[in-house]
Amino acid sequence: MAELEDSAIVQMIGRAGRPQFDDSGVAVILTRSDKQQKYEHIVTGLQPLESRLHLHVLQHINSEISLGMIHDLSSVIDWLRRTFFYIRLHSNPTHYTRCVATNDLDAWLKQICVQALSALKAKGLTEERERKLHLTFYGEMAVKYWLRLGTVSTIQQVKQAATLKEMVLP
Repeated sequence: MAELEDSAIVQMIGRAGRPQFDDSGVAVILTRSDKQQKYEHIVTGLQPLESRLHLHVLQHINSEISLGMIHDLSSVIDWLRRTFFYIRLHSNPTHYTRCVATNDLDAWLKQICVQALSALKAKGLTEERERKLHLTFYGEMAVKYWLRLGTVSTIQQVKQAATLKEMVLP
C-alpha cells in the first residue's frame, strides 16, 4: 500500500460521475482511521491543493520552449505567472519558500527563471540563436521521448560507438 498524492485523489474523484457520461458518480476512499479527516478535507475542499511544478520546473520549461511558448527570460516569467503554481505561491508562500520575504516573491520567481535557463543551457539542452531560445538535439529528445533530465545527462555521457556493455555497466 502507498499513500497517494492529494492531487491524484482529486483527479480520481473528479473522474467519478462526469456529466457527459453519467448521471451520478461515486468515489470510495479506503484508508486508515487516522487519515480519515485528511481525506474528508480533500473531498470537501477544506484542504488546499498545492502545486508541484517547482519540483520539475526545468522539464516544464524545456517542454514550453519546444512548443514555442518560451523564447527568452521575459516569456519564462510570463508563462510562470499564468500557472497554478504562481497562484498557490501567493496564497501560501511559506509552503514554497523558506527564506524569502513574501513581498519579494516576484524577485524570487525571476531568480528561479534565470537559474532554470542557465541550468538548461549548462546541461546542453538549450542554446540561443537570433536572440531566442532553441532546444538542442538533447533538449528535443527529452521532450519527444518524455525523458527525465537526469536520463538525458546520462545519455550525454555515453561515448560515441560505445558497446552495449559499456552503456549498461558503469
